[in-house]
Amino acid sequence: MRKLLIVASTAAMMMASLISAWAAEITASITYIDVQARIIVIDHRAFHIPKSIKIGAFKVGDQVTVVYEIVNGQLKVVSIRVG
Repeated sequence: MRKLLIVASTAAMMMASLISAWAAEITASITYIDVQARIIVIDHRAFHIPKSIKIGAFKVGDQVTVVYEIVNGQLKVVSIRVG
């Protein structure tokens, strides 16, 4: 029984690490930008922009492709490009 518990715990930890490393991509137009909060809205979803990305380079209406991860229930941008 103890071995089964150890195997199950190890499998759960491996799955959690895979889920946190998962990334997705979306291409759509920016409908809202909050520079202070570092948030852009695309397709009715709020994406949090890291400080490493210059949020001032984007404007409402720009067609962008965003690669993002879900971290603690928030959509965190990994990369973003116009076009």
